[in-house]
Amino acid sequence: MMITVSNLRAHPSNNGSQGEIAGTGLQALPPALTVGLSAQDMLRVNAARPSFRNLKAGESLYFQGDDCRNIYLLLDGWAFRHQSLEDGRRQILDFALAGSAFGLPGNGVMTHSLEALTPCAFSVFTRDNLCELLQRVPVLALRFVELLAGAELRAFEHLTNVGRRSARERVANLLVELLMRTHQLNPGGTTPRMTLPLMQPHIGDALGLASETVCRTLAAMRKDGIVVLRAKKLDVLDSDRLASEAGVELEQVLPPASAGRCRAGFPMWSRIQPTERLAACA
Repeated sequence: MMITVSNLRAHPSNNGSQGEIAGTGLQALPPALTVGLSAQDMLRVNAARPSFRNLKAGESLYFQGDDCRNIYLLLDGWAFRHQSLEDGRRQILDFALAGSAFGLPGNGVMTHSLEALTPCAFSVFTRDNLCELLQRVPVLALRFVELLAGAELRAFEHLTNVGRRSARERVANLLVELLMRTHQLNPGGTTPRMTLPLMQPHIGDALGLASETVCRTLAAMRKDGIVVLRAKKLDVLDSDRLASEAGVELEQVLPPASAGRCRAGFPMWSRIQPTERLAACA
């Protein structure tokens, strides 16, 4: 279930009302970062009292080249990071879901822009404020490292997508990634359907494909009975074939509810091909 900005107040966390800042109904950190924290640690988290910012779909949080000294945490919604060239060509670097962090690395000058795909809510920390919080709650520092490590692993996959995979493999791989990431946010769900607030140009700009190629690829996958993407809803018709074309194990596409919540930021799949096997195939 997607949680909208309007019902953030009612969104449950594993820490109950302790996950909210008194008088605001808002959470200082995404549930992916606070799950399992003690009541005392949650009090320290909420004592940080960040500010909050909402975006409408299509609005930008910051632009490439901006001097940005804050840390932003996505509490709810979908967004995407992208780089633009002088002639207007755009590369989408990553799609951001609840739990994503922005502004952590670098010297404050943003190397990319961030745009909301849906209504989004962010908590905003100054660097000093966040550093003080991490000193008070050291386990959060490890979870931020996990966020960055997960983003790095996705970047490796995205580079392999653009550089080596076919158009159909790229599309399948991206759909599986987003399917599994939404499952992380709702680990009890097992239905092979997800809200996918992307247009074909978004998919194309993420995969280095023309919109026409994306359209033909999705049409072919629909004809083959694999997936249907319609009205921003993705229905997985044949999990086996989708997993095969994406290069993952079936149980990793739709993990059982008993698998529980994956740690913040980490992909739930592995495609590592042993070097010995690659050498044998050479």
